[in-house]
Amino acid sequence: MKIHIDLGKAKRMRYRPTPIFQWLRHQARLADEGGVRVAISDSFGRFTRYFRKHGLAATLRRFTQNAAPAAAPAKEAGQAKPDPFDVLHGTDTGGRISGKDIAGVSLSALYSTAYVGTPPSAFTQALAVLPIRYEDFSFVDVGCGKGRALLIAAEFAFPRLVGVELSDELCTIARSNISIALDPERASRISVVNQDATKIIYPDGPLLLFLYNPFGSPILRRVLKNLERQVQESPRPVYLLYGWDPGYKEVMESFPFLRRISVSVYPLSAEDAQANPFGRTEEHFTLYSSDTIN
Repeated sequence: MKIHIDLGKAKRMRYRPTPIFQWLRHQARLADEGGVRVAISDSFGRFTRYFRKHGLAATLRRFTQNAAPAAAPAKEAGQAKPDPFDVLHGTDTGGRISGKDIAGVSLSALYSTAYVGTPPSAFTQALAVLPIRYEDFSFVDVGCGKGRALLIAAEFAFPRLVGVELSDELCTIARSNISIALDPERASRISVVNQDATKIIYPDGPLLLFLYNPFGSPILRRVLKNLERQVQESPRPVYLLYGWDPGYKEVMESFPFLRRISVSVYPLSAEDAQANPFGRTEEHFTLYSSDTIN
């Protein structure tokens, strides 16, 4: 059944995690990327600087009311101008939402990265060269955000497409985008599930998983362990397409059931590059296959 949601309401949503949780998420990301010492040093340094300048009472208020530091500003041009994909389809898939501003209170939410829409020009190229018969595979976007990758993948002959997203607000936007952008036939092939990525029960049959750097390594490990268990219980062809660079190469290679097939770099179109919040002009995609594929 096709779901109709007011996109205007979706756009007005606000992401308001508590300040303490924002701070915890910031520290978790620092520890994941630079180690525990980096995270401790960051907290101690910020606390000490503020204490010397404002005193203990003000410091405690600061760290409880506005604990996380301001996010690095995204590229102004990317924020100010409408995303060309959204202009074309009437959707809301552009912009950037910092990981610390995405609602959710769980271990998975603690390691959420920023939401950024997959560059359409690069992702289309990556899908077009996959060594699969699309009609044989289910497409699963793990951390689907606003659903842009689902909209692009729906142009291919996947019989079933599933988006998994922890944030219920982003799920609402993704469902609305699907309803707006796609005809009933293509929309009927897509479902968006509001679920923790570590608890996914994957569809039967061959799978193509897509991850666009949705979370840090602790959650990625749990996601891959869950996938490995299900593949062992029900052997079938599985491909995993990971977007971003350098990604989490060490984490991926610690799972023997996955074999890296290729690393490809695709240029962004001029429109996508101009709208990219990070000023990127190309995108990396790494393709893995399960060891059940000969």
